[in-house]
Order: sequence, then C-alpha cells, then structure tokens
Amino acid sequence: MRLEGRVKQYLGRSLGLILLLGTLAVPALAHEVGLRAIVQARGVRGESITYSESTLPQNAQIVSVEIIADYSTGEPMAGAQVLIFAPGNPSVPWQRGTSDRQGRYRFTPDLSRRGRWTIRVEDAGHSSFINLMI
Repeated sequence: MRLEGRVKQYLGRSLGLILLLGTLAVPALAHEVGLRAIVQARGVRGESITYSESTLPQNAQIVSVEIIADYSTGEPMAGAQVLIFAPGNPSVPWQRGTSDRQGRYRFTPDLSRRGRWTIRVEDAGHSSFINLMI
C-alpha cells in the first residue's frame, strides 16, 4: 500500500510537469515569420514591371524592393528591425531600418553590386531572412 501511494504521487507529479512543459512550448511555436518581396523594375521600354522574389529575372533594372514581414497569425511585424546585406559582405549590414505599421520596408539596392542580397527581419525573438538575386 505504501509503494502504491508513492507510485501515484510520482505519476501525479510527472503528469503535472508534462502538462506544464507542454503549455510553455505552445507560445514559442505560435509565431512563425513570413517574408516576401515585391520588386519594382523598369522594362526595356521604360514601363514598370512588378516581380516577386521567385519571378525576378537576372539583371533586372530594379527601381525598388519592398519587403513584407508578418507573423503566421497574419499580424504584421510592425517596428521590426530590418538588416540588408549586400553581395560579398554577409557580416556587415549595407543598410538598416525599421518596418512600418504594416510590416513593410522599402529600399533601392545598389545595382552596381550584383549577386545575392540577404534581407533579415527581427522582432522580439522572432526572425527570418530572404535572399534576392539582384
């Protein structure tokens, strides 16, 4: 009987700990970050063309890049830190900024620096990055 009481006590504590840890883990998984890019470029005849990061052709004459950052809940990453890294210098940001209330940030890359540009967005322990071949 004494052993049975100890087993019940042990199982009760273990179950409580498992439930507590499971509850603590949920918020960490609740906010993933989504990033996308809208790229405005100039066409051969001077017309404005809009691309996404996946449809951007090589050597496009880019006018501006708009990064849109939001959480998996759909909430924009307002006031997030934005770090832009130019090709050939992955450790020192080429430009720094802050996203607006809609989680958007716009910049114009230096077209003399062709290659992979990395844009990193960070806020309250959440971060993500996107690479653009410019």
